[in-house]
Amino acid sequence: MTVTVEPPLEVELDEPLTKFTAEYPYAPKAAALSRRLVGAALAYWELFELIDNSVLVASELVTNAIQTGCRRKIGFSTERLGEALVRIEVSDGSCSLPVFVDGGLPTCAERASPRGRGLLVVDRLSQRWGIDLHARGKTTWAELRLGRRPR
Repeated sequence: MTVTVEPPLEVELDEPLTKFTAEYPYAPKAAALSRRLVGAALAYWELFELIDNSVLVASELVTNAIQTGCRRKIGFSTERLGEALVRIEVSDGSCSLPVFVDGGLPTCAERASPRGRGLLVVDRLSQRWGIDLHARGKTTWAELRLGRRPR
């Protein structure tokens, strides 16, 4: 069952929710809103051990979408795929692919920059991740599994 919610919202349902979705503006507050939604969804599913990593992954994916400069809405969802598996998806209106930077330890100049390592964080914390291109944008997703140690 899929239900679109905008926090804060209290709902009583006959069957448990398996997916939470939202749309956010291209603004820094979108990352904070995504963190709140992921945290609430994982608490709802009682997957407390995944909250910290999922919140960080969601924040990195949304931040990448904000930086594309596209001005459409950012689509966001978190879905429980199984007993111990969660998928986070971020859709934006840009077909520009995010850059995966895996250069080991940063140089002095790179340490000064807060940018460029978001997908490295996603890669290290998720079971798997990827990008699906669409006619009008893309969806970047990551799956996190309970009991899996980050790389």
